[in-house]
Amino acid sequence: MSMYFPLKKLFGSWLNRTAALAALAMLLGLSGCAAQPGMKAGGDNRVQFIEELARTPAACQTYRQAYVSGFGENVAALAAENAEAQGQAQMRLSDSQQKLEAEGLTKTGCLRPYCIIEPLQNGRLDTWCGYRLDADEGDDLYQWLDWETVQTALKRSQRG
Repeated sequence: MSMYFPLKKLFGSWLNRTAALAALAMLLGLSGCAAQPGMKAGGDNRVQFIEELARTPAACQTYRQAYVSGFGENVAALAAENAEAQGQAQMRLSDSQQKLEAEGLTKTGCLRPYCIIEPLQNGRLDTWCGYRLDADEGDDLYQWLDWETVQTALKRSQRG
C-alpha cells in the first residue's frame, strides 16, 4: 500500500536526488574506513600523520590534489546537472590514477583523504575533504583534519 505524501509532486525529484546524495556521501565516508591506518602509538597523531604524508612520493601528493579538486569539480557538475563537466572531472581523476599506477603506486598507499558531499538548501551541494585520525585526547574516538589544514601543515613541515 502506497502512502500519500502531498508534497511529493512538488519535491519528489529533489527528495530523490537528496536521498541518493546522502546515501552516496555515507558510502564514500564508510569506504574510507579501512583505508586509514590507526595512529595511536607514540604521541601526537597529527604530527605523526603530517610526517608520514611528507614521506610519501611526490606522485602521491599530485594524486591527492587531483583527487580533491576532481571530486569538487565532479560534485559541482552534478549539482549543475552538467553531464559533460562531470565526465571531464571523472576523466581527469582517471588520468591521475593511471599516472599513479605508472609510478608503481596505489591510491591506498598514498593516503588519499576522505571526501564527502554535503547537501545544502535549495538543492545545492558542497564538498568536504580531510583525514580521520585516532583521537589524541578526550572522549572522541577520532579527530578530523580538513584538507586545507593538512596542506598548510605539510608545507610548513617541508620548509623545515
